[in-house]
Amino acid sequence: MSLRLRLVLTLWLVTLLAGAITIGFAAAGAYDAADRATRNTLTRAGYVLERNYHMEPRAGDPLYAEMTSIKLLGLMAPGTCIRFEQRLISERRLCSSWQMFGPVAPDRFRKTVTRIFGAIEPAKGNGSASQDSVFGIEVTFDPVAAATLAWQRVKLALWQTLGMAAGVLCLGTLAIYSRLEPVGPIVRGLDRLSAGDLDTRVPPSGAPEFRKIAEAVNRLAQQLKTGTEARRLLTRRLIEVEDVERRQLARDLHDEFGQMLTATAALAASISLAAPPSNPALARDADAIGANIRAMMTCLRGAFARLRPPDLDEVGLIASLRGMLGGWQAQSGARLTLDSTLDEDGLSGAVALDLYRIVQECVTNAMRHGAPSRVEVALHSGGDTIVLTVADDGGGGIDGRAPGHGLIGMSERTEAMGGTLRLEDTGSGVRIRVTLPDTRGRCAA
Repeated sequence: MSLRLRLVLTLWLVTLLAGAITIGFAAAGAYDAADRATRNTLTRAGYVLERNYHMEPRAGDPLYAEMTSIKLLGLMAPGTCIRFEQRLISERRLCSSWQMFGPVAPDRFRKTVTRIFGAIEPAKGNGSASQDSVFGIEVTFDPVAAATLAWQRVKLALWQTLGMAAGVLCLGTLAIYSRLEPVGPIVRGLDRLSAGDLDTRVPPSGAPEFRKIAEAVNRLAQQLKTGTEARRLLTRRLIEVEDVERRQLARDLHDEFGQMLTATAALAASISLAAPPSNPALARDADAIGANIRAMMTCLRGAFARLRPPDLDEVGLIASLRGMLGGWQAQSGARLTLDSTLDEDGLSGAVALDLYRIVQECVTNAMRHGAPSRVEVALHSGGDTIVLTVADDGGGGIDGRAPGHGLIGMSERTEAMGGTLRLEDTGSGVRIRVTLPDTRGRCAA
């Protein structure tokens, strides 16, 4: 879920919560108003009754009670009821109308507010009617009237809240989406940056804070690009030094160790020929030494091939790869094939050597760590890329263990050429896919 959507949902939830609180305060205010009306009615009614009892001489007249009731009804708050008694007047109970509150509140609402706020406490008081007489008065508020008053205020608050909430939500949503518009390009830029696109740049826009973030992302991308380029050049240089050392090591082995093995083999052959018939063990030992030397020379020739590739400038990359694959096929019995549409014209010697080394390492790993019956090498160029694929059915797989030196070397070579290396588990083996930028067309253009 995006940040803007989360903020909009938060705004809606806060608005709903504020609306619920407003409605609750409206209902509580209605009950508080009903309580104040009850107490105010008690004060006014007590004053009128005391004044009438003291000033009217006809307190015992039944008509006087009716006149008192009329006066009390005129000052009672809507929804209140008065019960009063006096020695000369029988107990009376008066209730004022509350139709002005509107239609009766729904039964469910009445039960809910009554459960929450409870009934309004009656207001009670006493007054003196004469020197030897007192009267009692009690004012109550009709529960249905109180719930209806709360219902009317809640409806009014609800409509006001809905109107205000609609405005707040619409304006707030528009403000959030417009103010957070720069977040999208920043997030997309960071995603491209994490995917390896170091040329990505984020256009600064929006509030100053977002502009600063965009500028920081652009500076980070530039620093990463500079650091990556420096690391790539350093890796390229280290690989070149490594290749030079390999050639030097191959030359030293051939010139010194190879000659010593050849001499030792000749000496063993001489000993075998010169051994007297009376000492056949000497001839056998000499022959065994010669066999071991021949095996060592075979291993040494394999090391020569790995340390010093054929002259790619003279033979060409495709012919060198076919020769290497043919040697492996004759040695292992597996079928190794090469499918290539790569045009070698203009291909630099460093790139050709890197491609040869990568294929060599892939085939070596397949033969060393598995038992493949088929290894397929494909080398194609299209557009501005060169794609190398090496797949085998040796039963290997990709696990979470740390990569070996061979894979690290292939990754370093690929990265030094500005390409990408990807390993895929095919189920029956491993497929290694290397994608390199083909700069020949760019240079020509």
